Amino acid sequence: MQTTMHTGPWPPLAAEGHTQWRVAIQRGNRAFGQGDYVCAIHHYRYACTIADTFFGRAGDADSGVAALVIAHHNLADACENLRLPGQQGCQLCTVHERLYRAMGDPCLDEPWRQAAYRHSRRTYAELARYAGRHPKHRRALAALALDVAGPPSAPPLH
Repeated sequence: MQTTMHTGPWPPLAAEGHTQWRVAIQRGNRAFGQGDYVCAIHHYRYACTIADTFFGRAGDADSGVAALVIAHHNLADACENLRLPGQQGCQLCTVHERLYRAMGDPCLDEPWRQAAYRHSRRTYAELARYAGRHPKHRRALAALALDVAGPPSAPPLH
């Protein structure tokens, strides 16, 4: 699948996290390209942690959300190549659910909520592809049922 292998300009998360995230993604991509999916998973998980840490705090909302999506989708791709469909589904659900919650989070600035909405279209599409191959994955089906037509009207429960 590897639909989210990042090759373009790197999203500027925040000065202190940008370099670490970029290095983790690059190392993960290198390991992925060499077929070392276990090592790729390690690096992508670290990239997810970094992107999650700076989510809502980095200067550029669109890039911050993109960093989270890239890391989770790359991690899901590595899981798929290791034939770990449950873990792949977990990553796809996790990022989609995170963006859904962000869309209605009153503590996030409006640019972050809007960026979450825009990127949720991509996470929804990846999740739908996954659910097509794994139609009995309950969490994926529940995540697909979340409203991606726009931000929720009430803050979600945490």
